[in-house]
Amino acid sequence: MQLRVARHTERLEEVVAFYRDGIGLAEIGGFRGHDGYDGVFLALPGTGAHLELTAGGDHGAPVPHPESLLVFYLGDDEAVRTVAARLGVDPVAPSNPYWAEHGLTFRDPDGFAVVLVPERWGSGSLAHVEIGWYTGERVQLRSLYELAEDSPQRLQASMDDGRVLVATEEGQISAYLQVAESGTDDALELRSMAVAEHRQGRGLGRALVARAVAECRAHGARRLLVATASADTGNLRFYQRLGFRMLSIERDAFTPADGYPEGLAIDGIPLRDQVWLAFALG
Repeated sequence: MQLRVARHTERLEEVVAFYRDGIGLAEIGGFRGHDGYDGVFLALPGTGAHLELTAGGDHGAPVPHPESLLVFYLGDDEAVRTVAARLGVDPVAPSNPYWAEHGLTFRDPDGFAVVLVPERWGSGSLAHVEIGWYTGERVQLRSLYELAEDSPQRLQASMDDGRVLVATEEGQISAYLQVAESGTDDALELRSMAVAEHRQGRGLGRALVARAVAECRAHGARRLLVATASADTGNLRFYQRLGFRMLSIERDAFTPADGYPEGLAIDGIPLRDQVWLAFALG
């Protein structure tokens, strides 16, 4: 079986230039004035698949949908940087937060989203991972909870709040995400999340957040809130890449009165203040 993806456009020359000169697809043929249509064939290297772009006829171009994507797996960061430089436009925030952490998203001249991924096809696949609501005793997840919370008393007080999504691989839970009421009518809170240390760096956190976003949206919430330490620059980078925006700062959120030992620091930064971020669901 071979594949050709055909798409209509009213900006044929601009769109062809974007995919041929920017993305780097090879122009392998086309036609002019065929029953009122013009078209160009572009080949996707290494796949045998073609992208056909057409113009003319009685119908206009399709309306872009925020979840309709073309995803190009380019192999490494350098290849993504090279293509991004050729495109010469700024990346945009994707609708699905998974892609914010996974690659760079651009819009072609028609407004369709194109994602550039710095991996080889299948190298980061999570096809064997099952994500679903956890129904067991929360104490069974305590070792994961302890990765996310340094205060034993805060951990104990909040462990049973809300609902918990878990990522399961070969029958073993390797990550969790806790969603709870936030105290405001329009928002839910991502209360805590952690990935087992031997499973980190594979996209499990991104996948859990993407599922949480979908579940919270279906629940009718308009925002998903999360709080993280201002000292934890890794977490701040992670959530902002997924589309969360800074909302407020809560000073002195980590004190001995709340169960945090004196002198705690992250990468040399004292653990003191907490940053609240929000993801718009509506």
